[in-house]
Amino acid sequence: MNIIDVAIVAVYFLGMIAVGVYHSRAASSSVRSYFLGGNRQKWWMLAASGAASNFDVAGTMFLVSLFYVAGLRGFWMLWSWSFFNAAFLMSYMAIWIRQTGVVTAVELMRVRFGEDRGGRMARTAGAILMVTFLVFSIGYAYAGLSKFMPVLIPGVEPATARMLAVLVMALTTVYVTMGGFAGVVLADVIQLTLSSSAGIAIGVLVFFKLDAGALNALHTNFSLDATPRSMVQFPAGYESWNRFGYLCIYLAVSGLLLNMSGAGGHYGEQRFLATRSSADAAKAGCAWGFFSIPRWAMIVGFVFLATSGLVGSADPEKILPVVIVQMIPAGLRGFLIAALLAAFMSSFSSTVNAAASMVVRDLVQPAKPDLTVKALIRVSYMATVLIVVAGIAIGTQADSIKSIWVWMLAGVIGATLIPNVLRWHWWRFNGWGYAAGIFCGLGAANLFGIGQSFHWFGVVGLSEYIYAPIIWLASLIGCLLGSLLTPATPIAVLETFYTRVRPFGFWKPVRAVSAIPPQIGSLAMVATHVVAAIFALVASFLSVFFLIGHYFTYFSAAIGVVLLCGIILYHSWYKKLPITCLE
Repeated sequence: MNIIDVAIVAVYFLGMIAVGVYHSRAASSSVRSYFLGGNRQKWWMLAASGAASNFDVAGTMFLVSLFYVAGLRGFWMLWSWSFFNAAFLMSYMAIWIRQTGVVTAVELMRVRFGEDRGGRMARTAGAILMVTFLVFSIGYAYAGLSKFMPVLIPGVEPATARMLAVLVMALTTVYVTMGGFAGVVLADVIQLTLSSSAGIAIGVLVFFKLDAGALNALHTNFSLDATPRSMVQFPAGYESWNRFGYLCIYLAVSGLLLNMSGAGGHYGEQRFLATRSSADAAKAGCAWGFFSIPRWAMIVGFVFLATSGLVGSADPEKILPVVIVQMIPAGLRGFLIAALLAAFMSSFSSTVNAAASMVVRDLVQPAKPDLTVKALIRVSYMATVLIVVAGIAIGTQADSIKSIWVWMLAGVIGATLIPNVLRWHWWRFNGWGYAAGIFCGLGAANLFGIGQSFHWFGVVGLSEYIYAPIIWLASLIGCLLGSLLTPATPIAVLETFYTRVRPFGFWKPVRAVSAIPPQIGSLAMVATHVVAAIFALVASFLSVFFLIGHYFTYFSAAIGVVLLCGIILYHSWYKKLPITCLE
């Protein structure tokens, strides 16, 4: 980087710390203000914050490598990794989350399962698991940033690159700790603006950079085939995906369960709990998905530069920094680096804030209810630092970004899928069942994790489509045994939850005893909205691939699908939000 690039990055960091300082006084006024901004945030800012939080350096590097290796088959992975979760959120899930009225995703256990021992056990189990996942997320971010630095700064030693990664994370921790949730949201909006602008700039640059020869190579090498074929030959490092047909079955089921379980169980729920109303939560769910589209211009641009042969890298996960060094001019390079660091800081800050909120609200506060607000804020400071240190320690042990990403999704999150779906849809599911499901699933996940680490299943190891269903089965057995062998949740607790949230599913006994049974939305209409929104999101993402890659016929078809779905959703979903979201 030259002096212009360094100056741009330095100005950006100073600006983010200033945001934390500006919000520090308001954030410390109460726990709700610190972790939810006092429910005063605008819905579009929360949606922008959520979209920014999903846009990070490690994730972008991995997605570039994924589509470079897999072509449009990568969309199967996107479904499993909840990239189309906005369809479920806008249609019903964001409304349900907001109507719980809690501060954290795990605190929802208190509303759903009550304050008895079973309810407390569910809350503790959920908090332990989600904090574990968020610590792994920080390790994943550190692994990506450590790979990013050596290519970005040629000649830097790996140890120095790791120190620079720690420095970036330390600076981010400073503004997260000072500014609380409101500071995180404002910083995220700035970061999304910066990273989206950079994404569009890269997309435009690559569109004009692809000459006739490069386009011919691109159209020859980049696969538009996304059908779930039984066998696909992936390169080294991705061999576990070769039985692609089985993988697609796993990805389809995993994605459906994840989308039906909530907003991820961490910072996702935080964005909807912070909205002013249920209608705002639904709008934020919709906007979240579409705010992420400019990110794809950057990802597609990098993928197409590599696939067309204009740049090359032996390690697919290093394509992104190699492109920045070889293809991006000075000035724009500094802007792009600042944008990617902004993306990293946004994701990292949301992760840290969510993890600290769970430690304080779901572990410390129930155990020490007499602590003052100032004491709880100090605990959150200490929790933040410890969480970051633990995440960095995990990140130093990762062989690749892919290895830790896949384990997080299939292993740790896999243990939560069944319990998190059942809590919304089955009245007999209780706190003991939730805790048993979490611990059984996590126990199975740890066994497979240890086995993979010590090569019990061979050098390549097991694919996630083999071990993830076993984790689900262990979790399901724990859920059923824990629920059916213990007393049901008190009917008063269930009635309050059912009346407040109004979920569909197996709630007939609770509805029968409700004094005034709530009006439940039409499942058929919700399903229509979900399907239309999924088609709109998939077509929106595909349109970016088709436009930048000069697939103009496909681009026209994708835009047509987006417009048709948009018209359907405007009339059947958006215009009816005031009725659907009666508080």
